[in-house]
Amino acid sequence: MKGVQGNQAAQVRMFAHDAIPVALGAVNPENGITLDSGGYGYAVGNTITLNTPSSGVAAQLKVLSIGLSDIINVQANASKFYLDGQEKPAITLNRGKTYTFYQKATSNATHILAFSSTDPSSSTTAYTDGVTATGTAGADRVVTFTVPSNAPNSLWYYCTAHSGMGAAITIQDSGTDYANTTTAVKTFEILRITTTSTPFGKGYALDNKVQPATETYTTSDPSAFIGKVASIDLANTSDRGACIYVGEKMASITAKMESGLEATFKNIAKGSFMPILVKQITTATPDGGSAGVISDNDIIALY
Repeated sequence: MKGVQGNQAAQVRMFAHDAIPVALGAVNPENGITLDSGGYGYAVGNTITLNTPSSGVAAQLKVLSIGLSDIINVQANASKFYLDGQEKPAITLNRGKTYTFYQKATSNATHILAFSSTDPSSSTTAYTDGVTATGTAGADRVVTFTVPSNAPNSLWYYCTAHSGMGAAITIQDSGTDYANTTTAVKTFEILRITTTSTPFGKGYALDNKVQPATETYTTSDPSAFIGKVASIDLANTSDRGACIYVGEKMASITAKMESGLEATFKNIAKGSFMPILVKQITTATPDGGSAGVISDNDIIALY
């Protein structure tokens, strides 16, 4: 492997309490992912392996805390809707209450959740009172349903493009309803990958949607966690960025400084210590190599 080895590695660590290899596009372990939907069925200590970028390594999360969620996570599998891991359940909703259905999980693509005042097995009559839908199924679709005071006693949820995916809805004035009683993720930490030296994933971009690499559909094997990449590359604190050690000769390194401005450094010699405080390595080009393609330990962030 190229990069820092042997005595070099020991010397690098003399200057820092931690030395972390830089992986371009790696998720920041402190604030790199914002939580959108915590999914369902998770337990403290569960590990979530996220979807892999088009070129890179998947990030991993560890669940730190769980709690109840008022989001109903919708997924589609084998021509059936799953609500919080339950296969097309019949549900009860209360008049005057607002329910939020998430169709952000990838499996929802081409499946549009809607409501009908007649049994879709015979014919559909679209019911839209109190219904607001935004976004694209499988990406960012959210359906909110504020049940009107004059809603009929019976409704159905269904897929506008495929038959047999939904089930009946009982509408009542008050009482026990389909309140989410599953344990969604509330807090988590981003794990440094231990099987390789590449930390915190690799190859992500800001605003990427992140979810489990493989969707599952039962509460005993949870998924539907949805997040967004908020910060990439270097771990840092609010007080300072990281210094850089270069383990392989670099034609150029472009870094985001603490000011938020970018600076490009040229022709950095192998073994160089750069006593600058940076918060992100935007890109780097090894001497004789390709832009954005670096090996583990070619650049080391020192803390």
